[in-house]
Amino acid sequence: MKFAEQMLAALEQENLPEAQKYFKQALQEGTDEEQYWLAEQLMQLGFLEEAEDLYELLLAKYKDEGELLVRAAEVAIEKDDIETAMEYLEQVNTQDEAYPESLLVLADLYQMQGLFEVTEAKLQQAKSLLPNEAVIDFALGEFYLSTARFASAVQSYQAVLDAGVTEIAGSQIFERIAESLASSGSFEEAIHYYEKAIAEQEDVNTLFGLGLTSFQAKDYTKAISALERLKEHDPGFTTLYTYLAKSYEENGEPEKALEALVDGLKQDEFNKEMFLEAGKLAWKNDQAADAEHYFRQAIALDPEFIDAILEVNKILLKKDDHEGIVELVESLEREIVTEPQIFWDVSVAYQELDIYNKAKENYELAHPHFSENATFLKEYGLFLREDGDIAKSEEVLAVYLTLEPGDEEVLSLLGY
Repeated sequence: MKFAEQMLAALEQENLPEAQKYFKQALQEGTDEEQYWLAEQLMQLGFLEEAEDLYELLLAKYKDEGELLVRAAEVAIEKDDIETAMEYLEQVNTQDEAYPESLLVLADLYQMQGLFEVTEAKLQQAKSLLPNEAVIDFALGEFYLSTARFASAVQSYQAVLDAGVTEIAGSQIFERIAESLASSGSFEEAIHYYEKAIAEQEDVNTLFGLGLTSFQAKDYTKAISALERLKEHDPGFTTLYTYLAKSYEENGEPEKALEALVDGLKQDEFNKEMFLEAGKLAWKNDQAADAEHYFRQAIALDPEFIDAILEVNKILLKKDDHEGIVELVESLEREIVTEPQIFWDVSVAYQELDIYNKAKENYELAHPHFSENATFLKEYGLFLREDGDIAKSEEVLAVYLTLEPGDEEVLSLLGY
């Protein structure tokens, strides 16, 4: 295999002209075994054109060799040449040892095209040929998990375990079973399998799965333990921080919850959702200044972040900072202000600032969305009365009284 080895050595040294020279020699003078081995190596390295040339050369000699057809199809798939891949796979003889493998590759192709019934049929056909082959059961499990057929996925993965196999292609079978169970809502059972997976090998994805599933099962102590271990392994795994914070909060540790989010923001200072969650926690802990800071940081990242804008408005309303509300809302592009609560918030602000025309405009925009909200109807009705629109005021307040018939103030105003 001297030409193949010399080519790979040249590639390692990034000497492409020399590599090309040895590749041509391998094509012209190499043995069949050398050409096949080199094709496999080149495919792994991403040199698809060269791998394809080698497989085509070999197929010219062994046109009915199933393994060659499957390998050539895999190269075609990597090149997004699905039609050619199909042609290769359909040439594999049903009696060939590589036929079950060709069915697995075909199944992948059909699944990529959304043809799920055909996908399953190909996988089941492969299983009928090799009923005890763990790789086929694993492929079935992956298919069922991807199509949300979780009970079937568990059954297929369990068949892999029954064959004495706990890992295939870098995937832990215990973890796959846990994911299937968690996705179906069987959290307690999923936790059991996540723990078995971690006993086999502790990695970040399995720790996150255990943490998230424990949170969903309301076992916040276990969730905290798993997520803290994940944080030690990989502090840059930013998804963990929100669930860690929620777990601490549910566990009655609000200060640690906020600390978790602050740690998360050190890792990802552009995460507007984390800023939002930090603001909500600070607000719950009566830290209004900190809460407003976090919400405004979220808005700085996304000036159209309605959730954060609404939270700032709550704080400003409580502080009676009506100018602040108007300044914030007027800084927004008008076409993106579609949240009814913003119309209500700014109506109150304009009213307090005696800017009645804008207050009325925004009350009218909010009214259809809060036509059954007693608090809004009373505020709107009283505003209309103050603004001199008595008829409209009485109409709105009459609806209000159907919701709050015992309000003496409004009854008196309407002369009841």
